Amino acid sequence: MDSEYERVSEALADVMFSSSQAGRPVYALADADTVREALEAAEIEDRTLTGLASIVRSSLQLNEPGVAPFHGQAEAARRHRREPLETPPALPLLVALSIAAEQMQADGDLAAHNYYSRLHRMLHVPTSEYQRVENDYRRIADLLWGSLNSWLEAWEGERGIPTAYAVGGHAFIGLPMSQAVVRQHDRASLHELFAIEGMTPGLRISPDDMSLAMDPYATATPSLPLSSHLSRLWRVPAARERIVDAACLELEAWDGSGIEAVASARPAVTTRLLAFLRTFPRKSIEFNLMLPYRSEGPDIARFQLADGKSIVPTVSGPGGSTRLSGVEGVSAASLVGEQIAGEFGNDDSRPFGRRPKRVTPLRWDDLQGAFVEIERISLGEDSIVLARSDARQRVEAHLEAHSRPGWHELTDLPAYPEGWLLYQHVQIVSAPTGQMHFDLLPLAPRARTSLTLRGGFVLPGLLRKWSALEPPEAIALAAGASSVEVRVYRGARIDPAMLVAESAQPGELAVLPLVHRDLSDGEYVVAMFVDDAIKPSSTALLRLRSASTPQFRVEDVDIRLVYSPDSSLRWPLTAGPPKWPSHVNGARIVGLDSLVIEAATRMPEFVPRERGSSAAAPAKTRVGTPMTSDSCLVTGMHRFLLPPVLPGEVPTRSIEGECTTCGLVRRFAGTPWAAKKKDATAKATVLPEIPPVIESDEPDFEVAFDALNHVGTGSFGTFERIAAQVEGSGLFADSFLRRLEVVGHVDVARDDYLQVTEWAVNSSTLVPTADGRWVLIGSRSGALVDRLTELVDGDAEVTATVDAELARVEVAGKLPISVLAEAGFTVLETSPAKAIAETLPALGEVAKSLKRVIVPIHRSAEFWDTASASWHQTESLVRVGAYRLKDFGSTYAIRTADDIASGTIGLGNAQIVKHIANLWAGDPLVGYNSRSGSVVTPLGADLPALYGRALALCSGRAPREIVNHRMLQYPLVPREVADIIYDRVSR
Repeated sequence: MDSEYERVSEALADVMFSSSQAGRPVYALADADTVREALEAAEIEDRTLTGLASIVRSSLQLNEPGVAPFHGQAEAARRHRREPLETPPALPLLVALSIAAEQMQADGDLAAHNYYSRLHRMLHVPTSEYQRVENDYRRIADLLWGSLNSWLEAWEGERGIPTAYAVGGHAFIGLPMSQAVVRQHDRASLHELFAIEGMTPGLRISPDDMSLAMDPYATATPSLPLSSHLSRLWRVPAARERIVDAACLELEAWDGSGIEAVASARPAVTTRLLAFLRTFPRKSIEFNLMLPYRSEGPDIARFQLADGKSIVPTVSGPGGSTRLSGVEGVSAASLVGEQIAGEFGNDDSRPFGRRPKRVTPLRWDDLQGAFVEIERISLGEDSIVLARSDARQRVEAHLEAHSRPGWHELTDLPAYPEGWLLYQHVQIVSAPTGQMHFDLLPLAPRARTSLTLRGGFVLPGLLRKWSALEPPEAIALAAGASSVEVRVYRGARIDPAMLVAESAQPGELAVLPLVHRDLSDGEYVVAMFVDDAIKPSSTALLRLRSASTPQFRVEDVDIRLVYSPDSSLRWPLTAGPPKWPSHVNGARIVGLDSLVIEAATRMPEFVPRERGSSAAAPAKTRVGTPMTSDSCLVTGMHRFLLPPVLPGEVPTRSIEGECTTCGLVRRFAGTPWAAKKKDATAKATVLPEIPPVIESDEPDFEVAFDALNHVGTGSFGTFERIAAQVEGSGLFADSFLRRLEVVGHVDVARDDYLQVTEWAVNSSTLVPTADGRWVLIGSRSGALVDRLTELVDGDAEVTATVDAELARVEVAGKLPISVLAEAGFTVLETSPAKAIAETLPALGEVAKSLKRVIVPIHRSAEFWDTASASWHQTESLVRVGAYRLKDFGSTYAIRTADDIASGTIGLGNAQIVKHIANLWAGDPLVGYNSRSGSVVTPLGADLPALYGRALALCSGRAPREIVNHRMLQYPLVPREVADIIYDRVSR
């Protein structure tokens, strides 16, 4: 292909698939302005569609006898497979194919001959070549469009989310149709529909559910908020399917844009209850609110109460939402069972509200890392159900009849709101028949056919993907079917030769677990076939990834963090960019001089401390108005208000009625035909034998660490999305990250407030822990461990375990160091533990460097008692030491005499302030246990960052929690390393 064509290809890539499209569905359809902009950038004189068509035509072999018309394009696409990060050569051609599809849809004629006639006219194809062009395009269509998808996949969504798939069997013209059916302004109207329907950013629903949600709007007159263009195409079945597919993609990538306009008119629809199930440090549940407004920083939510207002701080959430900060200070009963109304921020322009319901389903949302309240439950989705206690019999009977076995009630949860029930592992797999009680309407799915990818370990990123170590299970359901079959194909299209798994079951339901099937990294199509049909009734794209196929930002391939004394006085607590020559990176030390100071005092033997009485918890803040005794929430009796029918008014298929007291919206049949159709669909269902929902009680830390290695680096929010799938609390995420940091697997950057801003996995390094024993510190993958095992075979043995909740790889034997070095493995000859300890400054110097601020407003305060190593309630802040200030969250701080005089505090985290306070008291928290050769601290007082890393690298193990004795143990620490650390934390 000539340089002119290549310039156009690069220009289209820059204009249509720039970084501004990151994480959004992208399409190959270009309007006149986009074509002009790209051709101008490529320095093409004719900057119209005619000019683009002329350039595309020059790349084809239309007048070369014996040569296929798309031969050159096909060969270039095959070469592109070896370099998928490069711009796909077919891009200008794909844009032209999409424009032809858009022109075809303009007149509403979607017949295949209409598409090809427009393509021939655009490219000036001779009449004699019509058939050759059509046949050859059919031959290489998947190859050409596949090059675009593989390019976007290789960029990990940085240039947009691919949309050109023919997984449903719609090949050839279906591919360009998928790009052209929804225009840019149509997508904005879809976002408004999502908000009106109460959908959440990042939600993934089935095409059937989306079709049912869109149909009342697309068939109404006028079709607001949908455009007239979409309304017209909706009447064409082939186009409707493409619209629904595009809408599902848009919803999955939706960032919440457009929701604020709807929220001002319908705040009770757009405010959602969140639920976080916790198991760390004990089993519990935490409720929160998802407010429909984007927040750029700390803000407030002002709640209207019967006797005034209540103000709660907020924090930015995923998907352009905001949630309450520090809900441990908010009454769970108020969040769940009271009517909520308020404003976000300091003005009245952003209202929010929530009306409680007697039965509320909440589905697991990967983006939020929590269960999110939904209007109607979806078939096959993993959900929890919140219900009033007096609805127990009705709800449990419904779940018994229509839910997959394995659901159960959660009991004995601390601080659980009285009068409410919570059911876990609810997967609705059938629809009720006939009339049902209003309470149960939220548990009646709208769709009757569903293909769901449930469970598995979801990887964070711009592309939706799962860990290959823990893939999801496929759940297929078709009401009234005699048999359902699920098949999984390797690749991005249905190809019988690439079938890798299948499950055919009689009846309406089929479940296909994909774990333990050794599926490698890559793309898979999951297809659902009903009653032995040839064409699938539904499909889903499954992406599997692991540390063996790491994600990276192309412009930051080798990004990492280091700890350097040249960065700040707090350098042992926070890493930064690798711009300093002297630093600690993982287990490696570069250019640092040891501060060789002979320890004046040996670390004393550890003596357990008697814990004082715990501080009393402050009273919870209410944020709502209690419901009256005659409300629907209490009585279960709804009063629906239906709109009047005016003379001459054309009846609609459905009528919306809203309960006058609780706001419940229900659609009633508006015509006899609709009522008859509704009755016809309400068939009794007989459930076949269904495998129960099985959840492992043991979290898989190996999968979590593999996920971190796949991602490589990111924000704390990214880390939380991974950690939340092991345990859903922020406390666990913080603890898990600190364990990874202290061992040296990751380095962590923190801001002036010691809040985590970034983390990065370190390069893999073999660190000696004893004679003939090494531990692998830093990044790893299954492929790397296999390679290591292969290289040391016959000389050493490689074992993989989980220790102190961290994945651990150990090598025992004699290492072929030269062979490993040639293969790229870093092998340390001596342990870096003592050298790191010797570089550390005295803790007293670090204390002076903590950021000082004016004492913040707080509702209660606790003082750190250094003798008992516990927090005690205090009424004043006039003593030197460590404090925990509580409002809706906790602020950890220290106060010197100068701080007390100036009204300031020094900000820290829970660990550092405890050690500083005990340093000032002359009673360091660390002690040595000579019998086990370990360093011990009170539980919750682990040594921060590099201070702890110097101890952990002695054994290559994270500190172990001995909960019964409230101790934390760093095993196998030589006395000389322990004494150096004691010196640093005691002065």
